[in-house]
Amino acid sequence: MGVGPDDLRGERVVLGRNDPTSMVGFQWTGEEPEGMFDTDVAINLGAEWEGDELVCYNMESLKHAFRHAPDGYLEDSD
Repeated sequence: MGVGPDDLRGERVVLGRNDPTSMVGFQWTGEEPEGMFDTDVAINLGAEWEGDELVCYNMESLKHAFRHAPDGYLEDSD
């Protein structure tokens, strides 16, 4: 019996919520990595929308990817 994607999910962390009362329509919760300010970046690094909430199920992976995003990708010479 293999390990499925749901088995790899960790704790659900809410990074932000759509908030029509705010000037920009979105409010971070404070759980996002320091310096993260773009929801598209969060999504590209593993976060996902669940209704009006931007959530992540693997914060360690998201934080690691965000820390190393400026390093760029290693190119494969093949």
